[in-house]
Amino acid sequence: MRSIYRQLTLRTRIIISFVLLMVAVMGFIVAAEQLDYDELRAYVISKSLHSEMHRLEAEMANGTLPTLPDGSQLYDANTVPAALRSYTPGYYSAKHPDVWHMLVFDRDGQRYYLRQDAKRYQYLEHVIDAYALVVILSCILCAFWIGRLTAARVIAPITRLADAVERKETPFPFQDARDEIGVLARAFAQHSDEAQQFLQRERCFVGDASHELRTPLAIIAGAAETIVHQLPDDSHLHSSAERIMRTTQEMQRQLTCLLLLSRDPQRLEKEDVALRPLIEECISRCPPWLANKPVVVVLDAPQDPRVPTNAELARSVVWNLLRNACQYTDEGQIHISVQDTTLVIADTGPGLPSSIDPQQFQRFTPSARQSGEGLGLSIVQRIVEHLGWHMAVESSEHGCRFTLDMSAA
Repeated sequence: MRSIYRQLTLRTRIIISFVLLMVAVMGFIVAAEQLDYDELRAYVISKSLHSEMHRLEAEMANGTLPTLPDGSQLYDANTVPAALRSYTPGYYSAKHPDVWHMLVFDRDGQRYYLRQDAKRYQYLEHVIDAYALVVILSCILCAFWIGRLTAARVIAPITRLADAVERKETPFPFQDARDEIGVLARAFAQHSDEAQQFLQRERCFVGDASHELRTPLAIIAGAAETIVHQLPDDSHLHSSAERIMRTTQEMQRQLTCLLLLSRDPQRLEKEDVALRPLIEECISRCPPWLANKPVVVVLDAPQDPRVPTNAELARSVVWNLLRNACQYTDEGQIHISVQDTTLVIADTGPGLPSSIDPQQFQRFTPSARQSGEGLGLSIVQRIVEHLGWHMAVESSEHGCRFTLDMSAA
């Protein structure tokens, strides 16, 4: 039966569940209507009168005067009112002009009439009302139970599939099902496979490109270093050779970062990195970017802050943000501060272009002042996400402020 239920579509399951719910509710209603409240009342009162009759018979058999509760009268053939004389043995009730209940019985050849007024049985009205309330509450509880059971059975596959997608479990469950859950599971599986294939192609491309570029860059760097050392001190080619060597070193660092970005973040090698020495190393590379500019670089960082992260990627983030500040700041200062695991780099440049939203940037558009060197701020954002950090940007015409929260990881 359960296997047949699983073959049904989700829509069919819901329809069947609500049909069963309605059948159950109507069953309660029909059962309640089958009980006649008047018959129930007559049955209970008749039982009560018979019990009273047996008590009176026992007292009369002992020769004692029967004791009657309030609202009860006991007549014999001589004392019975004329209006009641015609009643034969049995139970009777009347609603007009007064409400009363009477049991007629014979004993020792004598007929007796036990009459009780309605006040004695007022509690039955409350019992019947309570019964109606119980029936209504039972219907509601039954509907709640069936609804909860239905929701659990219908939502359980969706919940399980969502958990599998969130935990990236493979293969996804319910891929063989014929209902909507199976369609959804197969769609998720196909999308996941396509994403994995795309990611694998991207990683292979980045890895292959990086490895292929390492050798020519090493040759260019070696040649540039040789030229720098062989040129006379007064040669006008010194600046060009140094620029070639510096740019080659930057590209080698970029390739290293790209290789690290192509790896799974969970498998990324991490260590306790001292922030101040790393920042000081990046600051030492700033002079070529600040040549002939009245700009001061200020570092406000204690010696002890350490962050568990990948040193190479952390260095790339700091350097590219610092290089960006050096590029765009024509005068003033670049202030770098560290507090615990929070790094702030602020400059007095013109701020980000108006086309860029500093709150939701994903890819920064290149500026005419950029020379093509550096990873770019969009790649910085990728590194930040890869490391599990959080970066906030505040930009105005008075400068930019990048805040890196390294504790988010």
